[in-house]
Amino acid sequence: MTLPAATRIDPAASTQDWDEARNLMVDDQLRPSEISNPRVLKAMRLLARQACVPAAQQALAYADVSLPLGAGRVLLQPLLTARLLQAANPLPGQHALVVGAGTGYSAALLASLGLTVTAVESDTALCKQGQDFCAALPAVHWVCGSLQQGDETRAPYDLIYFDGAITALPTFCHTQLAAGGRVVGLIHKAGDLSELFVATAATGGADGFVLTRLSEARCPLLPEFTPTRSFAL
Repeated sequence: MTLPAATRIDPAASTQDWDEARNLMVDDQLRPSEISNPRVLKAMRLLARQACVPAAQQALAYADVSLPLGAGRVLLQPLLTARLLQAANPLPGQHALVVGAGTGYSAALLASLGLTVTAVESDTALCKQGQDFCAALPAVHWVCGSLQQGDETRAPYDLIYFDGAITALPTFCHTQLAAGGRVVGLIHKAGDLSELFVATAATGGADGFVLTRLSEARCPLLPEFTPTRSFAL
């Protein structure tokens, strides 16, 4: 994909240039696409997204694309992250679990919005980078381990946030979500196409979740949620 020069920024840019790039991201990508939560917009104006991608990708840190992190993982495009955050409606004082936290961008955004965050990441290199990025944020606690287990030690969570696509809600969502909590992420459909969703526990004693599907997006599956292939003889 060839991107317009206006979406690129010199990795050696000044602090002022990076600030301008973040403001352009918010004003040209997010606000025209119905991202209206002022707290989300402010957080994304301030957080250094370029520090969450490899050096070779920093020139495109504020372009409207997802950026590769290695091992099949990506940093989701800014608009998709903003849509997930707006759907999550994160509130100060709440506790969030970020599954597939990668290099820490979404976890840091949630912490900057006043939440206590548990960030779970299975890739050791990404987990180390995320820990380094969030080092100045004591509200972010990192767990380097399986994405399919969540983290019961700090449960329950007001928000469970999948930073990527999954095929179905894993079992831990039933046991680690607080009463009245919600789950946000992307449900895989076909190929690299997924749907952004918000899920809440079913009421009236029913077992399971009620999913509200919001919009389609292109997003790779988180690795531990890739369906296994079966072969018929």
